[in-house]
Amino acid sequence: MKTVLIIGGGIAGLTAGIYAQTAGFRSVMIEKHHLSGGECTGWDREGFHIDGCIHWLMGTDAKSGLNRIWKEVGALQEHTVIHQPEIIVRVECEGSTVFLYRDIEKCKAHFLEVSPQDREETEKLCGYIEAFFGFEPPIDQPPDLMNPVQLAGLLLSMGSIGGVKRTLGKITVREYAGRFRNPAIRKALCSIVPESFSAFILASSLGTLMSGNGGRPAEGSRALAQRMEARYKDLGGELLLRREVEQIVVDGGRATGVVLTDGTKINGDYIVPCCDPHITFERLLGGRYNDRKFQDRDRDEQTYPLQSSVNIALGIDADLAEVERALLFQTAPYDFEDQRMDMLSCKHYGDEPSFAPMGTGVMNVYFHGDYGWWKAKSRKAYTEEKDRLAADVIWRIEERFPELKGKIRVLDVTTPLTHQRYCGAHKGSWMAYGTTPRGKQLFHNGRVRGIRNLCLGGQWLMPPGGLPAALLTGKWAVQRIQNMDGKRTVKSRVLPGTDGLSESSMNRVVSIRGGK
Repeated sequence: MKTVLIIGGGIAGLTAGIYAQTAGFRSVMIEKHHLSGGECTGWDREGFHIDGCIHWLMGTDAKSGLNRIWKEVGALQEHTVIHQPEIIVRVECEGSTVFLYRDIEKCKAHFLEVSPQDREETEKLCGYIEAFFGFEPPIDQPPDLMNPVQLAGLLLSMGSIGGVKRTLGKITVREYAGRFRNPAIRKALCSIVPESFSAFILASSLGTLMSGNGGRPAEGSRALAQRMEARYKDLGGELLLRREVEQIVVDGGRATGVVLTDGTKINGDYIVPCCDPHITFERLLGGRYNDRKFQDRDRDEQTYPLQSSVNIALGIDADLAEVERALLFQTAPYDFEDQRMDMLSCKHYGDEPSFAPMGTGVMNVYFHGDYGWWKAKSRKAYTEEKDRLAADVIWRIEERFPELKGKIRVLDVTTPLTHQRYCGAHKGSWMAYGTTPRGKQLFHNGRVRGIRNLCLGGQWLMPPGGLPAALLTGKWAVQRIQNMDGKRTVKSRVLPGTDGLSESSMNRVVSIRGGK
C-alpha cells in the first residue's frame, strides 16, 4: 500500500486525508498544533468559547453539490443544525438604520422603504444577486483532469454570471456602494467584503447568503473540524499532532519523504503539502522550487491584498437575546492602527448556548488588520495597544447599550501576528489573495515544477480562498495523485456517517480520468 504524507491538518489536509484513505492509500497527516483544523478553529477562555473562523459557510444548502462534499468528509451531517438568521447585519449610520435581510424580496422592499431615491440601484443590485441563485460550477474534479466535454460544461456554467462579471468586475465595492445615496445602505454593502475588493465578489457573497447556501453550522468552527478529524481516523488515517515538518526531501525529481523538527524522517510515496504555500516553497523546499505565480502576487499587495484581522472577544455577563446578532453602528471617533474610525462592527453568539454560561454571552468585535503595523511594535507596545483598543471598544459598546455597563470583560484580543504564530499564516492572512478589479485570479494546478510526486492543497490555490477552496483543493490533490498512480475508478465503501449515500455515488467522488 502506497503512503501519502500530508503536511498540515487544516481543512485541506483533513479533506486530502479522508479521500486518500477512501482511495486505498495509507496516509499520515502531520500537524504542528495540538489540534487539527488550522484556521477553522475556536478556543476557550474563562468558561466562554471564542469562535475563530466561520461567519458563514458556502455549501449549507442540502441541494448543492458542495453540501454533498461537506457531508462526505463529515464536516456536515444530516442532524447538523444550520443557523440562517433573518438579518445578515443591522447598520446604524448618520441617523439612518438599515437591515440587510437574508430574504431578497424583504431586503428589496426594506431598501425601497428607507431610501426611495435608491430604487433604480436597489433593483439592479437584486438582479445581480439573483444571478447567483443556484449557480455552481462542476466541482467533482479539477479542471486539469476534465475531458473536453467536461471543460465545455464548466465554461457553460459560468455563462449565467458573465453579465454580472462584466458589469461589476472592474469596480471596487466602495465605488459600487457609492452609487447609493443612503449612507447606511452604503455601509451595509461595504460590511460584507473589504471595500477594495471587486464588486463582483460582493454580488457573489450576497447571492450565496440570500439563496440559503451560506448558513453557519451550529457548534462552531472547531466542532466542524473535529467532525472531519473523527471521519479521518475512522477510515484508518494516522494523525501526528505537535509534530512539525522541517524539510521535504527531494531526490532525483521525486519527494521521498519529510524530516521533522526533531530529526525524525518519514518516508512516503506521495507528498501533499496543505500548509501555507509560502512555508512550502521558502522553508520546506528551501527556496529551490519557487513559483512565480505566488511571487508576482506577493510583490504587489495593492492588487493582491492579504486579509487579516484584529478580533476582540468579550464576555458579556447578561442575556443578549434583545441585542442584534450582527451590528455595525456609528460611534464617537477612536483610533485603530493609523486610522481614525467612527464605526464599530460586533457580532454575538446568543444562538450558541454552549458558547457561554447560562444567562451570559460572547461578543466578537472585528477589524481588518494590517500585519506590518502590528509586526513593527515592540512586545510592550504590542500588549499596550491591544489593551487600549479593547478599552476603547468596551466604552463604545456601553455607550450604545447602557444596560451592559459594567458587565463586559475582555476574553482575548487576536491580531495578524496571532494567526501567523498559531497557524503559520503568511503575514497573518486567514484568506488567500483578495480579488480586486486589477487582479488576475489564480487557479493553480497544485503541481510543483521539478517534483513529480508532489501535489499542493489549500485555499491559496484558487479564488477567493476560504474553507470551500480548502475543501476542494484537498480533494483534488488526491485525485491528481490517483492520476499519477494510474488509478482510474477506485471502489470505496460508504463512509461512516454519510447517512446512506450509495456505493455508486461514493465511487463518483473518487472517480477520475487516468492516463493523462
